[in-house]
Amino acid sequence: MQPKTVEIKITLAAEESGSQIDDAVTQLELTDAKEWTVVFCEDVTPAVATTALLDIGVVLRVRGKSETTGDSTIKLRPSRWSQLHPDYFEDREREPEREELKIEADWSGLKRSLATSMTVKWSDARLSTAQTGQLPAAQLFSDEQLKFLSACGPGRVNLAAVSLLPPLAATRWDEFKVTGVSSEVRAERWRVDDEIDFLELSIVAPPAEAVTEQEALAAFVTDLALPVDNSPLNKTQRVLDYLIAKSLRGR
Repeated sequence: MQPKTVEIKITLAAEESGSQIDDAVTQLELTDAKEWTVVFCEDVTPAVATTALLDIGVVLRVRGKSETTGDSTIKLRPSRWSQLHPDYFEDREREPEREELKIEADWSGLKRSLATSMTVKWSDARLSTAQTGQLPAAQLFSDEQLKFLSACGPGRVNLAAVSLLPPLAATRWDEFKVTGVSSEVRAERWRVDDEIDFLELSIVAPPAEAVTEQEALAAFVTDLALPVDNSPLNKTQRVLDYLIAKSLRGR
């Protein structure tokens, strides 16, 4: 068994200030920026500043794309085919539920894993309502997402006990083409306070073309001398570490 697609990522990071990322955005001539709010949910326990859910391979993410539109995602990464219930063996999209199940290989440099996610789109103000405390974090996720997590998750997760972390600012641009890379390139920037600033370039390729496409994207980044992030920790880990510490300081 293998996924139908491979998402290939390269993360750019500023060493001391966001100016390097600003320069990269200008150099890449990115257009039509869309400003989103991204909020993660985690098990935040005072005096235990760890990414409890991320550590077992569960990512809970909510995106506000406007005041009344957005989506929520439950992602299992790394995941295994053997942990997936047969009902979740195939990619699918369901309407009118606006629900997508995706099984995809996730490549970042030499790191390769399988990621399985379920995303549900919505058209209301549930994120802002949850941020003001009027809606429990668990209600940001659908019954089908909870069923997916229960059937395929690596451990017991009670969403009634998770907390919304402070938001981060995300910018997404139109996909663009570059010489030597067959797939269109997607660029997304994450910023948190004045402490974290990442720009991720990613492509989606068929498995048979993934190695060639990864090499081509890496060559493109090298040719432009863009500031590649060489940290052993991925951007989600570092962002959640920071946001959990910030959340605990605010209690």
